[in-house]
Order: sequence, then structure tokens, then C-alpha cells
Amino acid sequence: MFSASRGFVPLLAAAALTGVLLGACQPQGAESPPAATAGGPVRILSAKGLNPQAGEASPQGRLLIGRGKDYTPLNEDPKALFDKLEGSMAERRKTGWAIVEALLEPQKLTLEGKTYDVPLWHTWYEGMSANPEVDQKIKLFIAQLAACKADADCHKSRAEIAHEVMAQSGADKNLVRSLVSANLTQVLKQSEGFDRGNPEDELGQGFTLFSPSFVEHVLAQAQGIETCSNKIPWNQAPPSAGQFSPCVEEFPRSAVMVKTSWDQIDGASPKVSAHATDAAAVTAVLKGGTWPKPTLEPVDPSGIYTVQTTDGKLFGLKSIHISTKDTREWIWITLWWSSKPDEDFGQDRPASLARFNGGVWSHYKMCVTTAFNETDPKPWGAYETAQPALAAAIKASYDGAVEQRNPAPYDKVTSWCSNPNLEHHTGNGRTNCIGCHQYSLTWNELKERPAYFSDTYAASMAAEYPQYGRARRRANFPAEFAWSFGMEFQEQIKSAREDQGFSW
Repeated sequence: MFSASRGFVPLLAAAALTGVLLGACQPQGAESPPAATAGGPVRILSAKGLNPQAGEASPQGRLLIGRGKDYTPLNEDPKALFDKLEGSMAERRKTGWAIVEALLEPQKLTLEGKTYDVPLWHTWYEGMSANPEVDQKIKLFIAQLAACKADADCHKSRAEIAHEVMAQSGADKNLVRSLVSANLTQVLKQSEGFDRGNPEDELGQGFTLFSPSFVEHVLAQAQGIETCSNKIPWNQAPPSAGQFSPCVEEFPRSAVMVKTSWDQIDGASPKVSAHATDAAAVTAVLKGGTWPKPTLEPVDPSGIYTVQTTDGKLFGLKSIHISTKDTREWIWITLWWSSKPDEDFGQDRPASLARFNGGVWSHYKMCVTTAFNETDPKPWGAYETAQPALAAAIKASYDGAVEQRNPAPYDKVTSWCSNPNLEHHTGNGRTNCIGCHQYSLTWNELKERPAYFSDTYAASMAAEYPQYGRARRRANFPAEFAWSFGMEFQEQIKSAREDQGFSW
């Protein structure tokens, strides 16, 4: 599930990958991590020895890279694409991997005559974090909106002002501000207040990112976001056939939400959280509802997407959620690092992913969901011969969903996708990303309070969250599936508006 706002923001579940992250960008004399022993040289993007504030004076100090371009949506009619993906697991996974590949497109960072590849997603705008780039854009937008309102000669629309703000003071991304330990160890919003005991770092730690078109849309729709009520009735019809939310217009198809989670991998014997995701493990999590605690598996920093912070610590990307607005209900993809990356959910990983970042992405597995219901009558069928372990894992998830159907109208077989490193709350293991995101900025009528991630998937809550949250219950989606509305944007917009003394 994906998360970036509220008490939780679901994202995606699983895909096979392997490797290390970006190139090492360090001043002369700085100590560099070793290169990979296989799959080509791996340069780790590093800010070791650089000061996020004092290092502003030079390109070496800033680690500047051109702000990543927007995601290019799939060149298919969104309704036809939705229907195709809903009805075919093979098409779903093929499309999921293709989107992953598009988001790994290298963006070039040149430092001291050397060029490094940075994945497209890593050049986008960070949400609420130690590097609050979206918040900075919101403040700038409100300031310019207030100035326009006070100027009788200004007749710009909010969309025009939002577009201008996105073009200002943001052509470059300063990666030094991202590569601080506080940014990679902050607890993700969905994990706040949750304690499963040691190891403490199994909780989701990291930051969210949003594509440029996503952020621009947030600015243009700022009033609707801030004033959106979480008490919109679940059965209230949406405003129109082309708008899910009574509060905001839908995002453009180029909009993307990303959530990242990292483990620190320093020391003589670095280890990363790992989970079994074979058929037996999937069956167990669907029955029990909760992913077990992870094992800690040895990892070479050149075998996982890795960065080095200003204080010299290494962090490996253990999971990443990706949501693209290619279809109206978004496409939900999740990847996780695995010590056995070529098994089950990694068996169909395209060989082409090995060409990025020295091959580190070959260590990840993936799962993907695109709809509430699973309408492929045999979603494992395409994999029975060539990828039998993947077929068995998919069949296990299907069989589990069949057993958990509720009485009509919630008796359809629902889809499943859950990231073992991120969905650690009780019951979250049997969710799907789209099912969870439908409840962003909504009201739990049984508890008479806002919906929380931690209470979404209990069997006793079937009337509120049928099929453990996987089934579609709502007729409308106030936050357009983005948990970040309630988790960060509403408060950021309100604060920026009040600072300016501005009223809508």
C-alpha cells in the first residue's frame, strides 16, 4: 500500500530487482565506496563531507542535477488500458515492469569530469521531509497568489500562477539536501506511533516524492485540498463521470506518487530487511493478515540501490512504491529488495532492468494492481510453464481472496498487492494498494472518527472495509487516492495561507 499522508499512505507491492544506486559524487580526496564486483562498475551517489548549507557555494557542494522531466504516460486510451489490465495479470505485470523501467531512465549528473546516472524518480520533488521541496513550492504559490489578488491589474488564473511557480527557482535539484541521514531515517507517516519491537529499523523510514505535474496540480487545486472535508458520505455520487472528488479535479495522466523506504547498511557485515514471498508465505499472510517480522539478510552495497549521506553513512533502498495516473484509478506498483530476487515475484523481471545503475535493480521483486476486482479468471496461467514459482504465488493470493469474499455486493474476487517491508500494521498484509487509498481523507462511521490505516483491515470492520479493505466501497474519492492530502498538504497550505494573511 502507498503512504505519504494521513496516518498512512498505501503504495504498491513487489517486484524483482538487484543492484546499487547512483554514481559517487564526492569532492576530491573523499573516500569512495568500493565498485561492484559484478554487473559493471557501481558508483554510489555520495555527499560525504559536504555540508547541506555551507556547501551551496560550488557545484561540488550542491550536487546539482537538472530537475527531472515529467513522466510520459502510456500511449494508450486510459479506459481501454484499464480494461486490458483489469482482465489480464500478464498484461498487468508487463505494464508494471515497463513503468518501472521508464522511471529508472538515467538523468545525468556531471561532477569533476565524471558523469553519473540518477534515476528519474530520484530527481522529483520531495514531500514532507528533511528536504521539504513540495512545502516550499506551496509557500511560493500562496505568496504569489496573494500578491496577484492584491494587484488590480493581475488577472492570472490559479493554474497560470501554479505553472509559473513550477518554473521558478526549481530548475535544479540539490541532492545534498536529500542525502542527509535525517532524511533517510525519518519514520514514514504511515508508521508513526507503531511499534513492533526490535529491529526498530524494520519500520518504514524514508521519504516521498512527487512528479512535477503532480505538484503543479496540487498548487492549482490548493483551495479544494485545504477545505476538503473528511465527512463526505461514502455513497454520495461523484460530481461527474470525469471527476471522482467533490473537492478537486483529477490529476493529469503524467502525475506520479513515489514512496521510498531505506535500511542503513554500514559496517563490516551490512544487512537488509528481507521476507519470503513465495506461495506458502503469501498464503500465510492472507490467512493471518500480517507480514511476519523480517529476517536480516547480508547485502553488498553494490547489490542494492545505495546512497551515502553527508556524514558518511550508507543507506540501501529496501522498498519503493510507485503510483502513476495512467488510468483513472491509477496503476499501483511496489518493489522490494530480496536476497533471492529471481524467485516468485521476480521471475518475470525484464533483463533490460540490469542496464541501469550497474545492475542493482536486478535485486528487486514486484507486484502490481490496477483495479479493485481481479477479473482475470486464471491470473497465474501465463506463468505456469516458464515461471512456476511466480504462478504459484499469484495463485495463492487469488485463492486467499476467493476465501475472503463477503456477501453481495462485496462478493467479487478482489486483487491483492502488498509490500512486506511497508505494510507492517496488523491486517495490512492482505490488502491491495487501490483499496487502501480509497479511504484517504474519509470518515470511519463505525468509530465516529477519521479513517486510520491501523483500523482498516480487521475482520470486525467488514461493514466499513469489506474484504479487508480490498473491495471498492466508496462511490467517490475525496482525495483522488492521495493520502498526502490529509497527511501533509492540507496543513502546509493552511500554514502558508495564514502566514500571508490570505483568504480564499
